[in-house]
Amino acid sequence: MSSPTASRTYRVGGSSITLTFDNILKSKAQVLVSSDDYMLSMGGGVSAALRIGAGDAFVAEAAKAVPARTGDLVVTSAGKLGARFVFHAITIGPRRLELDGGAIVRRVTRRAIGLLPQLGCRSIAFPAIGTGVAGIPFETAASEMAAALVSGLFESDPGTEAELFLGRAGADAGRFFSVFEEHVAKSLGLTTAARGEERSLEPPADVRRGQVFGMLRHLDARRLELEGKLLPFADSGDAKSSAGLRAQLKELVELRSGYEAELLTAGAQHRGRAESVFVSSTSMDLKPHRLGVRGVVEGLGLKFIGMEDFEASGLPPATLIRKKVVESDHYVGIIGMRYGYVEPSSGLSMTELEYRQAVSSAKPILLFVMDKNAPITAGMVETDPQGYAKLLDFRDRVLKAHTCGLFTGPEDLNQKVTHALKALGS
Repeated sequence: MSSPTASRTYRVGGSSITLTFDNILKSKAQVLVSSDDYMLSMGGGVSAALRIGAGDAFVAEAAKAVPARTGDLVVTSAGKLGARFVFHAITIGPRRLELDGGAIVRRVTRRAIGLLPQLGCRSIAFPAIGTGVAGIPFETAASEMAAALVSGLFESDPGTEAELFLGRAGADAGRFFSVFEEHVAKSLGLTTAARGEERSLEPPADVRRGQVFGMLRHLDARRLELEGKLLPFADSGDAKSSAGLRAQLKELVELRSGYEAELLTAGAQHRGRAESVFVSSTSMDLKPHRLGVRGVVEGLGLKFIGMEDFEASGLPPATLIRKKVVESDHYVGIIGMRYGYVEPSSGLSMTELEYRQAVSSAKPILLFVMDKNAPITAGMVETDPQGYAKLLDFRDRVLKAHTCGLFTGPEDLNQKVTHALKALGS
């Protein structure tokens, strides 16, 4: 007797993901995905089944794309199969990978979703990638793929349909759906709501958790970028040249764990008397502004917390920043005309990291943005084009999300900070 089919569909924005314990060859999707080695041998599992079903012309077309690189996604027609295309996910390279299997799974899954619009396709079916000869544990492949698919579908064109085929249904098939829902709740902050026979994965409704959700998605995109840069070193075996990237990736994972933990906190704002204020801004361009605000904070009998007083620490910069913001009672953010130093692992400026943490941990926030008509010198303006674009985006998001005070100079800023802190403490 054949095993029963078990499946569950989740709405993700305007798209959907269906988790099903069945054979991928039953899918009617426009794109079928298989995992293979860098020579596209298609020697076993799903890849062998697709090779047999697609025919000789399919094999000949795939042979033109070798050798491929680990993490690549090789696109071919689907031969005699009912689909339009086959995406060959390269999970086995010429050398043993030092990256964890989840890195490969995340990369090929997100790349596959992102490639669909370019090919005019709206539906795609995946197996549990890399769980055969590549040796990626089923639990790792299934959970990482599901989370990557959900995250990718939030950014995909509406109407995209993704299927994840997980083999035959076992006795614990139903439990897997619960584990999946718990995984996306823990890793992204999504809640599962019943919608008839379907379920919907929904982002957090409150501002604080919504900020955490956005930060986690940013860090996931940055992790994909760093892992993509590491993959060529994995194929070449050049571990020495990749040491810096590995360090950044480790720091990013630590930073992500901190934000993931924020999802578990209630996030109630500080209601007692404030004793400390974290002051966030770029440094050299706003030095007189920071000195003035420090005088205001200390003049009100509060403890000033800022970069000027940070002692040497073994913590990564982003982790230290998180710790300092969390320890403070209030947050004062000052945004000028520079984006500032970009922390390598996250790809965000220290100022934006400080702001995001303050929102995520529900700090009482006061924000002050330099007026566009303020008198400035050339040294106060961001000169890096990418940094300037990030600054404009950062300023725009802050101005839309908060009632900000506009300032023209240090004295104007001092007066407005004084008034705001007194009002906040009353």
